Amino acid sequence: MKLSTFASLAATTALLSACGAPVDEDAETSSGSIPGSSQADYETYNDARDSIDDITSQVALGTAAAEARSDTVELTGIYGIDVDDLLSTDAILGEMSMTADFGNDEISGEMTNNFIAFDDANGAHTAGTVSPLSGTLTYAGTITGDGLEAHFEDTLTTADGVVYSLYVDMTGTFYTISDGTVTELGAIGNFEGNVISSENSTDIYDLTDTYDFDSDGTADTGFIVCETICSGN
Repeated sequence: MKLSTFASLAATTALLSACGAPVDEDAETSSGSIPGSSQADYETYNDARDSIDDITSQVALGTAAAEARSDTVELTGIYGIDVDDLLSTDAILGEMSMTADFGNDEISGEMTNNFIAFDDANGAHTAGTVSPLSGTLTYAGTITGDGLEAHFEDTLTTADGVVYSLYVDMTGTFYTISDGTVTELGAIGNFEGNVISSENSTDIYDLTDTYDFDSDGTADTGFIVCETICSGN
């Protein structure tokens, strides 16, 4: 099964000024260059997102196989979060790392290189703009069989100074993932929780369970990480 629900993000992005202006995906500099670290950082996300389309199959690792492992595996990939009541058709997205320590039944990791993608309705981001978010989301949790669960409480801040405070639980499953050439360990899962915005700190907004990298439609997928395939390198 191919993970390709939403169209790949545009391969080129627009000029981004040093002050943190949004990246316009539909514009292009005359030289074709990418000035500015935020624009280059966004392309690393694009590369990782495009690599998800190379995945041709995933099979749940299974409890017996997971419990037989005692190694520690480094996984990388991407994530996406919808909060419809707060962000409307926009979404929070970025890159994600995970350390899976099967010997101690623990996971930990970070979400970095974070952005708000404007007009990203239900994972269908094909045009529009993105704007960098400062901050890192750091999580820790446990492995049970071939399942995982974790939690994080962190903040992300927009270029305009709006602070999003996230209180989030993660759940997922370990898989054997293949792109037809490489077969390796991966993890796929989703988020539940809520967000508070500094613009109105009295309102608590639930995460919307609709962001989906998985094309079969049987489950929403907020993140996917694997050993090498999902990194875009």
